[in-house]
Amino acid sequence: MRTGSAPTPPGGRAATDDSPLVARRVELAALRDALGSAIAGDGCAVFVGAEPGGGKSRLLAAIADEARSAGAEILAGACVEELGRPLEPFDAVIEQLLRAPDGEGGADAGDRNAHGRSDGPAAAGPEAPDALALLGTAFDAASPAPQFGQPRLFEAVAEAVLDRAGRTPVVLVLDDLHWADDDAVRLLERLVLAVAGAPVLLLGAYRPDPPDRSAGLSDVLGRVSRLPQVSRILLAPFDEGELAEYLVEVGGIAPEHAARPAHALAAITGGNPFLVRETWRHLLDAIAAGDPGIAMPETTYDLLRPRVAMLSGTELEVVGVAAIMGQEVDLSELLACVDAPPDAALRAVDAIVHAGLLERPTSDDRYRFPHAIARQAMLDAIPPSEAIRIHARVAETLEARFPAAPRLVQRLAFHYDAARALGYADRAVTFHLRAAESADRRLAHEQAATLLERASELTARVDECERLRERAARSWMLAADFAAARRLRERNLESADARTRVRAAIGYEDASWRPGLTGERAAELLSTALEGIPADDRDPLHVEASASLGRAIAFTGQVDEGAERGERALEAARALGDERTLAAALRARIAQPARPTELPRRILMADELARLAAGMDEDWLGLAGMVGAYGYVLGDAEALARAERRLADVGRRWGPYWQYWLGCVRYGDAFMQGRLEDATARLVDLEYLEAGFRSDASDGVSATQEFMVRRERGRLGPALRVLNGEESPASTWAPGLLVLYLEAGWVDPARRVLHWLLEHTSEQLRSSADWPARLAFMAEGAVACGDVDAARAVRPLVAEYAGCNLMLGFYVAVLGPADRWIGELDAVTGDGDPARSFASAIGLSERIGATLHLAHDLVASAEWARRLGDETAAAGFATRARGIAESHGMVRVLERLGRVDPRGTGAITARGHDAGDTGPGDTGDELTPREREVLGLVAEGLSNREIAGRLVISEHTAANHVRSILMKTGASNRTGAARYARDHNLA
Repeated sequence: MRTGSAPTPPGGRAATDDSPLVARRVELAALRDALGSAIAGDGCAVFVGAEPGGGKSRLLAAIADEARSAGAEILAGACVEELGRPLEPFDAVIEQLLRAPDGEGGADAGDRNAHGRSDGPAAAGPEAPDALALLGTAFDAASPAPQFGQPRLFEAVAEAVLDRAGRTPVVLVLDDLHWADDDAVRLLERLVLAVAGAPVLLLGAYRPDPPDRSAGLSDVLGRVSRLPQVSRILLAPFDEGELAEYLVEVGGIAPEHAARPAHALAAITGGNPFLVRETWRHLLDAIAAGDPGIAMPETTYDLLRPRVAMLSGTELEVVGVAAIMGQEVDLSELLACVDAPPDAALRAVDAIVHAGLLERPTSDDRYRFPHAIARQAMLDAIPPSEAIRIHARVAETLEARFPAAPRLVQRLAFHYDAARALGYADRAVTFHLRAAESADRRLAHEQAATLLERASELTARVDECERLRERAARSWMLAADFAAARRLRERNLESADARTRVRAAIGYEDASWRPGLTGERAAELLSTALEGIPADDRDPLHVEASASLGRAIAFTGQVDEGAERGERALEAARALGDERTLAAALRARIAQPARPTELPRRILMADELARLAAGMDEDWLGLAGMVGAYGYVLGDAEALARAERRLADVGRRWGPYWQYWLGCVRYGDAFMQGRLEDATARLVDLEYLEAGFRSDASDGVSATQEFMVRRERGRLGPALRVLNGEESPASTWAPGLLVLYLEAGWVDPARRVLHWLLEHTSEQLRSSADWPARLAFMAEGAVACGDVDAARAVRPLVAEYAGCNLMLGFYVAVLGPADRWIGELDAVTGDGDPARSFASAIGLSERIGATLHLAHDLVASAEWARRLGDETAAAGFATRARGIAESHGMVRVLERLGRVDPRGTGAITARGHDAGDTGPGDTGDELTPREREVLGLVAEGLSNREIAGRLVISEHTAANHVRSILMKTGASNRTGAARYARDHNLA
């Protein structure tokens, strides 16, 4: 087995800290077990958290040394607190991968999802060179700009790591992850998912507590910690027994004399390993001298004061400059940045090393502070005015004399920014822009956005500030942080330039409809901005803004007015003959709410947009894919397949936002085809994909999707058990409450909610995304309750969708053919031709391969045939439905087959909570371990924010857990969930 040439693990601990590793036996044993599993091919990830100085880097260095001795290759990277390079710490890992020689073989990577399935061809050995080529393109400034997106880049990193692991086990050592930006955190999550089943051990060190705690990292760790290949270790401070052991092994104290100094050491340092290392000699000297009272220093600088006292004026200057320059300093750069002559500066460096404030390098000229705590102590001792002067001197020196210095652009941006009070703001803008370009090149969109936004704050030129905000907003859009994009657009709406205001209003609207916000604010801003420029249909900006205004108005519920404005803008765009303006107008028009009769034209318009967008540097192909996916509604399998391909293409190019919508389509495919286990797995994938972008609109999408799957699998037991039949439809999503009552077999409560829904139907609701689901569930309720009046009220509403499938939102719930409900409603009222409607439904389901829909269509046909007394036809339909249901595990279909009423009344047979409960038992065993933990905290009365703090997860993740708990337990609010926890001994 080949042993790769390995860099020193982050922090240089293996080289500089030769003290024995005491205590940490349990933690080290866990890491050794993980290493053994990885070498055996069962990859895993271990995250080690501790306070500053808690020993996490030392622990990782120790296991990295053992891994190297076992023949593993070490790929290491670390983050810096100041402006780091794009995708740090993975930049160093990628550079190591690119430097390594090519080899044969490779692990099976593929386009894997959270469960290791592959959605495309495997990316094993043959694709690994392609992965390295992609990485080389992104990380080589001389190459053309990448023509692929962040998801493909992340896949390439995973493929390259797995290919390397196919030749020798790989250990990824990633230090100081709390300083990683959100782009790097997403890459971390991708790699965690990839290591399962491969000889890879991923080790990450981070600080879990404020002020260093990272919300993005906490969110990811909260998600991946549920995976079997992931574990977390939190390092506690040393206790007195461990401190006594340390003093025996390091200080040579006899065991019987170690208790007293260990007790004092615990009081002084709190058991922090770094502080222990810095303090123990002083403590023993004090005890030996009979010092009766040893107090904890007020600051870390006070702790290091004896070492600082060993230094002279020149030496203090040198160590101060070194602290400003970073945790690690190149000797040549340091000598150039200090005022002292080189000989004096070299002697000063030797004195600083002797004092223990810098550590001597072993193989290069990079000196290191022994810990970030030591560096911070030196920074705290530098007066602010002196720090500004040092920053300026460092920046000027690096720019003039070290053009090939590592991380030069990012460091110059940092130092010139810190020295802006001395007149360096323009230089800071320049290097922030260059750093943003580097981040863009590596597809680190959030870092690029942050840098551009900072540059806009530094420049004194108003026009440049506004242009930089526009660029930053676009980068935030690429990162799918729509709220950040809207914030910057609103600031540009204050511009004195009318056209800048119009562009800002267009951008604001684009960042509003994507996460599903209503259009009132966007329409208001667009209307006001348009007043500032002439209403000229020959002006592309005016036409594009008018198209955006039409979409915004449509999203306020004024669908007809929005459509009229959109059509006028589209006509003007065609007259202009400008393809980009036409594409913008098409994009705005096809995103508006549509009635079923409009969908065929929308799909044609989507095809036109796809042709136009193919040559543009925009993600507009994605919307063409989304609209084309309404081929499901029309039963157009070809249009649906085209749309799925487009979403896949744009997802690879433009990021997680479009991958999420592709995931929704694939979830919908699995659901309608009756692949319910696959649909359930897809929901887990969607959770990971959704975490890749920030939607600040109201949601509940994942809960609805999971509800639909659980219903078909017969797993709504917990939700049914908490119902009492008196719930208010006004305080919950009434269509869902109606379905729960139907599942429970409660006819009167179901009828009450059904009539409430009918009474609260409005024109605005009829244009909402959830209207098709309301129709389906009201029709189901009218049929199940045998309510003729309700059936006659619902029937004309459903008839608008005749010949189409019903769909809630964008693949939130695929509900099947409207003709099935038309037939069932007609069976209740005695009107129409149910048999013809059922035949149409069956044809539609067969045309698109919707096996689950087909099974329900067949059950409805069997019920109608039996009602007509045609037992032969009924048996034929039922036999075919049963064959489908049994082969796919469709519990609800089987239950419907078992409840076909021989009298043909169409009324449901009440199941109650006991007779037909096929859900989990009374102990909440459908809840995951993390959800049980969250439920317990909900029962204690904690808010989402408090839960997030307690469990070291993000507030967003806590909210997702609470939503899932409410769905699984059937509780309508947190009080109901707390009651469920108490009733089932979970609190």
